[in-house]
Amino acid sequence: MKRFLVLCSLFLFLPAASHAAAPIFIGEIAWAGSSASTADEWLELCGPPGTDLSGWSIDGAGSGDTSLALPDGSAVPPSGAFLIANYGSDDPKSTLAAAPDLVTTAVALSNSALFLMLRDAGGAAVDTAGRSGEAPLAGNSGAVKASMERLLPLADGGTDEAWATASSSLGFDAVATELGTPGTCPTEQTLAAPEETPSEPTASATETAPAPSKPSAPLPMSAVRISEAYPSPESGGQEWIELVNPSDLGEVLDGWTIEDGKGTSTPLSGTLLPWSRSVIVSPKGQLNNDGDLIVLKDASGRVLDGVAYGTWDSTYPNVGEVRKGESLIRIELQDAFAVTTTPTPGSANVLVARAADATEEKAVTEVPPPAPAAVSFRPEAQPERSPPAGRAGNPSETGEIPRLQPAAPASARDDDRETTMPSLTKKKVLVAKKPKPSRYKGSPYVGIVASPPGVYSKTRMFALIGGDVREVRLSKAAGASYLAGSRIAFVAQEKTEGADPYLLANPNSFRRLDASASATFATAEAWPERAGAYRFDAQVVSSQAGVLEAKLAGVEGDILAPSTLTASLKSGDIVSVEGYVSPGPRPRTVLARPEALRLFKAYQAEAPSKAPPAKLPWPAAAGLTLAAALVGLYAYLRHQRLQRLALVLTPVDGDEDP
Repeated sequence: MKRFLVLCSLFLFLPAASHAAAPIFIGEIAWAGSSASTADEWLELCGPPGTDLSGWSIDGAGSGDTSLALPDGSAVPPSGAFLIANYGSDDPKSTLAAAPDLVTTAVALSNSALFLMLRDAGGAAVDTAGRSGEAPLAGNSGAVKASMERLLPLADGGTDEAWATASSSLGFDAVATELGTPGTCPTEQTLAAPEETPSEPTASATETAPAPSKPSAPLPMSAVRISEAYPSPESGGQEWIELVNPSDLGEVLDGWTIEDGKGTSTPLSGTLLPWSRSVIVSPKGQLNNDGDLIVLKDASGRVLDGVAYGTWDSTYPNVGEVRKGESLIRIELQDAFAVTTTPTPGSANVLVARAADATEEKAVTEVPPPAPAAVSFRPEAQPERSPPAGRAGNPSETGEIPRLQPAAPASARDDDRETTMPSLTKKKVLVAKKPKPSRYKGSPYVGIVASPPGVYSKTRMFALIGGDVREVRLSKAAGASYLAGSRIAFVAQEKTEGADPYLLANPNSFRRLDASASATFATAEAWPERAGAYRFDAQVVSSQAGVLEAKLAGVEGDILAPSTLTASLKSGDIVSVEGYVSPGPRPRTVLARPEALRLFKAYQAEAPSKAPPAKLPWPAAAGLTLAAALVGLYAYLRHQRLQRLALVLTPVDGDEDP
């Protein structure tokens, strides 16, 4: 009996240990379908490669909330992601580029009451996704459809903390707008092995809390960043923190917070409009003059940006000492901060370095200052180097990255330089090193993809840089696909063809700053005053090769479109357009994707070739007829009277005298 109990305990222990060390879980759910079809639904199971899934089932994933059974021979592929989809990747109703491991039309995911339960071959519950009778915990079914992604470390699939709306795009066709990562799961290293408790914990390990580290949250879609902070105001002044939104999409700040080094939160609210700034005056907790930390978090608690100054020890960038009346600023379009003596709340940042004095020189000798403080700033100049690595920076109004260079000797400075640094003594050996030249020719730019390669040609694209849509020509076909709305950094040379300027870029210099690919177009009834993504209906004036002249609210503009789309259009036709507009005396629009222009109303359909004769109401017609008859009768009677008078007055021949 004792031996039997031991064997039973072993059988009970082994499956539990195996399951804990190598879990199979629901990794991603595309319950909203795709732009190709609302039935283009799919889901993923994640786990160790080679795991046998034969006989497993997923409750609630089939039609009518029935179970979806996995056939014999099903196993987790080497990628670790077992993809189940309604359509194959070659089906026109699918936007998947990743090939599904199981294609079955039985997939039916609810948009209003999503609750899935993964069961093994024995019927035991392994994982869940969502809550019974409730809407999906994440994902989006709007203009840009996004999947519901699992977060790590693994949490109960029925809690909000276990899921997030996808913010990146991987595994889709080049022209797809969906967000998600079909065919990709967290790596085995990320899923790592269960926690192990040290056999002999030391006193320091149990009593001392681990040092805080920078969160490794998924890359957020928001482009909002910390732009400037004023922690030590002059007498009678107030502290403030400035945020910037360098994108074409407004951001609702409800639920967002700004935290200091002690964790004191200042709640934010309202809407930060595109390409605008917001100043938060007198944040809670007050910023320490000698040093502190500023962290920006979104409504989900994800860290978007952070910067430290003074004596505060942090993994975030530290700009060093910030004196009274000075502010710390982000260098536009770079992941770098500096100190300026010219605060500019609500306006573009201006780097004016403090003048050197004996106190500063001593400080430089004893305490290394931050590298950005020993540079000069020329906003019109551009460096010949690749964009900096790290988080996305903040575009300036020109969309170009300002140049950072070591301060030149006093004799070599230009008189028109906006700000300068004093000449350096031998003690100041901590000057920022000159950036390593880029292997790509040109200057760095940051922009939003308005029309990716492939819409017009494989080597031609358009990007929204600052307030203009600029043409970018590639030296070769791009190896990676980019969606309209993606923010990218690249190196390019200014070129002209006749009177038309363009940028020549090597696609290898492209770097995706984030994966935000939005198809949200603002509806416009007239040409907008700000560059961005718009949807409108315009009347065709004329059609030429590659250019459609159109009229919107009485003003003519150009719509760049492939000849295959404009060949059949005629003057007077009404077309529906979704694209990026560059305002100006003659506005210009580029299509975000090939199907973003279509015929809405044909002019010939509203203008028949021969108009029917006009008909008068019968009373009017009868009145006119009667009037005409009376006039005719009067004329006849008058004529008869005149004839009788003529006979009376004319003498007879026989009565004349001889």
